[in-house]
Amino acid sequence: MGATTTQGTGPGSVANIKPLVVNGGVKSVNLTPMAVQDNLALESKLVVVSDGTVTLTEADHAGRIVVLARAAGVTVTLPATSGNGAKYTIVVRTAVSSNSDIVKVGNTSDSMVGRALACADGGSGVNGWEVVSGDDTITLDGSTTGGKAGDRIEIIDIGGNLFAVNAFLNQTGSEATPFSATV
Repeated sequence: MGATTTQGTGPGSVANIKPLVVNGGVKSVNLTPMAVQDNLALESKLVVVSDGTVTLTEADHAGRIVVLARAAGVTVTLPATSGNGAKYTIVVRTAVSSNSDIVKVGNTSDSMVGRALACADGGSGVNGWEVVSGDDTITLDGSTTGGKAGDRIEIIDIGGNLFAVNAFLNQTGSEATPFSATV
């Protein structure tokens, strides 16, 4: 007896595929039968990191959300800049209670431009921190420089050995810049 197949009716079924609209026009989508999958089976946009270190790559991390889930801190190393506009989003899920969450460039040629905005002591004030020329590292210590659950860092590869950084943090104590030159 041969195998039989039926068309599913779930969210990933052929019946639920809609054409892609680009600039007011419809772009056709060609799918092979194996390309139609249940939406739940699609690759997650989240990359949860519970190890002490992670080296980001464009293939595995660009366009996804890297979630830091380690109270003892995570060191995140960025790939070399190439000017391709790759965006890396890093979010703290587990507040740092020892060591630090660190985001740094992967070589001595790359550096950062941009800023961090930080709520001070539970939101009673806001601090703004600019990246100083040559800065290549972001350190979140769980207190004065950030590292609280919900902190978010967006990094875009803008080329010319530069990453553009926008960080949104929560700080306590004697607040300080999270930026430094350490690589």
